[in-house]
Formats: sequence, structure tokens, C-alpha cells
Amino acid sequence: MEGFPFASLSMILPVLGSVLLVFLREEYSKWVAVLTSALVFLLSLVSLLFFDFGQAQKVQFEEKYTLVPELNLSLHLGFDGLSYLMYILTTLVSLVAILWSVRDQKVKHRLKEYFTWFLLTETFLVGVFASLDLMVFYVFYELTLVPMFFVIGIWGYKLRLYSAYKFFIYIFVSSLFLLLGIVSLAVAHQRQFGKFSFNYFDLLNNSYSLGFEVFMFLLFFLAFAVKTPIVPFHTWLPDAHGEAPTAGSVVLAAVLLKMGTYALLRFNIGLFPEASVFLMPFIVLWGILTIVLASWFTISQSNVKRFVAYSSVSHMGFVVAGMFLLNAEGLRASIMEMFAHGLTSSAFFMMAGLFYERLNSFDTKVLKGSAKFMPLFALVVVLTAYSSMGLPGGSSFWGKFLTIVGAREYTLQLSLLVLAGAFFSAVYVLYLLKVLYLDDAEERQANLSDIRGLKLLSFLFLVLPMLLVGFLPHVFFAFFDSYVGNLLRYLISKVGA
Repeated sequence: MEGFPFASLSMILPVLGSVLLVFLREEYSKWVAVLTSALVFLLSLVSLLFFDFGQAQKVQFEEKYTLVPELNLSLHLGFDGLSYLMYILTTLVSLVAILWSVRDQKVKHRLKEYFTWFLLTETFLVGVFASLDLMVFYVFYELTLVPMFFVIGIWGYKLRLYSAYKFFIYIFVSSLFLLLGIVSLAVAHQRQFGKFSFNYFDLLNNSYSLGFEVFMFLLFFLAFAVKTPIVPFHTWLPDAHGEAPTAGSVVLAAVLLKMGTYALLRFNIGLFPEASVFLMPFIVLWGILTIVLASWFTISQSNVKRFVAYSSVSHMGFVVAGMFLLNAEGLRASIMEMFAHGLTSSAFFMMAGLFYERLNSFDTKVLKGSAKFMPLFALVVVLTAYSSMGLPGGSSFWGKFLTIVGAREYTLQLSLLVLAGAFFSAVYVLYLLKVLYLDDAEERQANLSDIRGLKLLSFLFLVLPMLLVGFLPHVFFAFFDSYVGNLLRYLISKVGA
């Protein structure tokens, strides 16, 4: 099955589903979308049977289709351990978002368009993680903006247009720096080797002066820091999350943010190893500062969606700090936290969406004590909170624990800073649990109906993997341990440290 086109088929199926929606009646659109996303998720599960985890540092399921021969530009697709884990996360979260939308009371009009945008988003996201050509990566990276712009702008809440435009402008403008960086790399390759290339593996052979490499690193970093986002580039995120429909927030937090962290690891560290080592102390401290500041921002929120949005910024601080420790523990922590946050953030945003449906408010004052009247819902929320806090057995435990271990390899002081960040990130989750479980409830909350049906199924699709990550982490380490080892050997060969 090595030659089977898992990547391209995973991109084509959602497009075919979108085309089918055009010819069917609107009431069938949700079920076509569910079936299509379920097929793509099933395809990703089937691919697990044929992925060689012992060679996860190598590209597998590789496909290559020439686009512009003169520029050596091609649709080059494939997965190594890092991108493959992100591919699985994409197909899982896309299915969850569409399942949730089937019974979302906010989504009642223009259903064909709504589900078309989500299917196209899945296509573009798979393209982002599968692309081995930087220009093709950039195209898919930019295309993900379009569906989310319309999802927020049409099906969002009161300030949806403002939030949609802000989201689009922030990401689009920052991405122009990425485009300049990609073109510069191709030109540098042409000067050194006599031909243009946007292929990732060709560009690894480029050599630069330290000054130029740092400049290129910063071009890429600016684009991905806004996308991730980290403080102070985060201000678009609470607005986008606060106004997006629930499924939009799920995809945005779980996968679209991971495009930034994935790209930092793949391109910034991979293409610019000397600059990464040179800037390492500054970026690690930047990541820790993001954790602490975003945690303070989180606990000050009275809107539960913005609360979860700011908590995502805090988690992304852990991801960035971990990867730029540039040791095995930090890199493993970063990748594990990417996947874990994709699960917990999705569940938290679905929690917020359910509260809005039941109580018509995101205000934490209105939500006080409400979890007590929905036993099943209370259980999945507390399991999600347990995982998010990084307690042993929770999905985020390994990301936080390994970041502390990785920081301790340098200095005790650095590990204490990471530990402080972990403490603050637990405080805001405890505050949320206190509001939902311990505060006195209003009388009208006694009639709240518990979660069931497709919405309960959506939660289970996330909570069960959380427990799997927490209790069987070696299953997930198998995806990327070979990749991490190979990356560290590459850094040593380039930098000698």
C-alpha cells in the first residue's frame, strides 16, 4: 500500500462531497457532509495499518505531480511521523465538527454553503500537512482562510463581520512575509545550485550566512507566530472564537492553530537550524511569557468562549517553548501538546456551544452551577478539564511534564519558570470547574436537559482519545519519536551542538 494515494484521496473526497451538495436538496446536505467526513476519517484509520512506525522519520504514502517544470514546482504529497499525526487529528476533528453541526441550533440556514465550507476546509488542511513543496504549502495555508472567513461572517454571533475581517486581515498580511521568505529560499537555491526549487528536501541543502538565516527565520516566524498565535500577536483569536459558531471554533482551535506550530517545527527549525539555536533562549522565554500572560487573561474573562480562546493561547505557549528547547524531551512535549490541545480545546468549545443553546448566554454568571443538572455532560466536561490541567493520566500531562524535563536539562531556573506556567494554566481550569460545579445555580437551570445523541457522540470522539493519550502515551510517541531523533541528528550535523 506504499503507493496508495491516501493524501490525495483524502483531499478529493471532501471536494466530491461539496460538488454533490450542489445537486441535492438542502435537507440532505448535513448527512452528505457527515458521510463524506466519516469516509475520510475511516480512510485515515485504514492508513494506520500500512504506516511504518519504525521508519516514521521517512516520508511515506508519497505522491508527486509536476505543476510548473520550469520552476521545479510540483504537487508533492506525503507523510512522515509529524505530519501524519496532524493528518489523523484533522480527519477526526473535521468529523466531530460536522457531527456537532447536524444538531446545532445556530446552523439553520444556508446549509449547503455551511457544510461545503467545512468539507473544503478539510481538503485544504490535509493539503497543508501533506505538502512537501513550500509554494504548494503556502497555497493551501492561505486557502484555509477563505472557508473560515465565511463560516464566522455568515453563521457567527453579533460581531461576526468585524471578527471575520480581523481574522482574515491578521493572517493574510502576516502570510505575505511567509511568501517573501519562500520566494527568497527558491532564489537562493537557484543561485547555489543553478535551478529553482520549492521542494522542502532540496531547500534543506541551501547554505546561508548567519545574518541572512536569522532574517529568513524571522520572516517565517512572524507568519507562524500570528497563526499560532503567541502574545502579542494573539488579539485576533478571542474575537474570532467569540463570534464563530461552535463547529468553527472547534476546527479553528484544534487544527488551524496547529498549522502555525507545525510549520514552526517543520520549517523554522528544519530550514534554519543555526538561527534556531541562536534565537532559542529568546523564543523559549517568549513562550513561557505567553503561558503566564494568557493564563491571566483567561481567568479575567466573563465570556466562556473567550475564556477558552485565551486558554488556547496559553497552551500554544507550551508548544512553542517546548519545541525551541531543541532537545528530545522538549520536541516530544511540543508535538504531544499539539495533539492533546486539539482534543481538549474542541471539547471545551462544544461545552460553550451547548451552554449557549441551553441558557442563551456565554456569561459565566449565568452558567453558575449548571453542570450539576446534566450528569453525562458534567462527566465529559470534568474529564476534559482533568486532561487540560495536565494532571497525571490526562492528555496534556505529557506535554507539560516533558517540557519541564526538557527545561531542566538547561537550568533549574528555566524549569521553575515552566513549572510556574503550568501552575497558572491549571488555575484557570480550576476556576471554571468552580463556576460550573460549586457555585449556586439559578432556578431555571433545574430544567436543563442532559447531552445525548450526536452531541454526546461528538464528545466521546474527543474524550476517549484524551484518555488514550494520557494512559498510553507510548502509542503516540511511536508516531514521531523517529522524526524527533532524526531532527536532532540533523541539528547536530548543521550546528555541532
